[in-house]
Amino acid sequence: MNETAPQQTSIDLERVLTLLGTISQGDVISLGAVNIVGVGPSAAWSSTAEHEGLTDREPGEEVWSLSIESDVGWYAVITQDCDIVRAPHVEPCLVVCPVKYVSAGEWQALASGPRSPRYFPLPDGKFPGIDGKLPVADLRFLTSVDKTALLHPSVKILHPLSAPQRASFGRCIGSRYARVPHPDKLEKEVLPKAATLIRKLAKSFAAGNTNEPEVRLVGAARGWYLGGNDKRVVYVPMISEASARVAGLWDNKAGAFDEQTIKAATERLARKLRASLPPNAGYTCSVEPRTLHSTSAADLLEWSEWIVEEIVDAI
Repeated sequence: MNETAPQQTSIDLERVLTLLGTISQGDVISLGAVNIVGVGPSAAWSSTAEHEGLTDREPGEEVWSLSIESDVGWYAVITQDCDIVRAPHVEPCLVVCPVKYVSAGEWQALASGPRSPRYFPLPDGKFPGIDGKLPVADLRFLTSVDKTALLHPSVKILHPLSAPQRASFGRCIGSRYARVPHPDKLEKEVLPKAATLIRKLAKSFAAGNTNEPEVRLVGAARGWYLGGNDKRVVYVPMISEASARVAGLWDNKAGAFDEQTIKAATERLARKLRASLPPNAGYTCSVEPRTLHSTSAADLLEWSEWIVEEIVDAI
């Protein structure tokens, strides 16, 4: 492919390319808008028009379009790194999604529970706070931003994600459009109840109710995988030294994971998950906490990342 830039241009291409080289998938920018297109009356028009103060009229049968800016003013970049650095005449835009804020409990459920196909929890402390609410990338809405507009002095760029978090964000983007299928019965009879249980424990952790070790284990989880088969489910919470320290699962004196507490937490969580299984249906399950260091490439090929539906009180 010939990617030689056109000779005549009114933009400083070198500055644009230099700036694009500093941006990665998962970074956030202060430029964007959500555009919604429809025809005739609709719920999307009603909610969006009310937000924009356009309640004095209803759309007819013509095609209509509304653009609104995020209340927060930040947008997460979901374009892949290889396309971010492409010259504007090859890839003229970045694809972004708006940043929203949710309650601390919902944020913890997203961060410590199975992954959502619609929301990604962004790190706390990287954005201006909103009365105890925490930021998520809202993947339900996408928009394109002109790359050359990033040169405008009003545009700000933040890099909130660590390298592992960027990798997780990339997997989240991929799962949004190519979710791993599981047997229908497993999806309907087992996984939703398990997800509800784990997210309740995550909310308990966010509320500071950490007396039970399984609450701390869930609070330490930074993603979940599923192993086993359609009758035997293996739940794999991924933890790290940093998350174990936060959750009280790290032995500072020994400089290692608190294996005894983690074992007790694993057994208690497994019992609760087994209690949620449909009776007399032949299902069984287990819990096997892992770290990236204890996980092989073969494990990751065998497992699937746990993606599950949810309702989040985004604002």
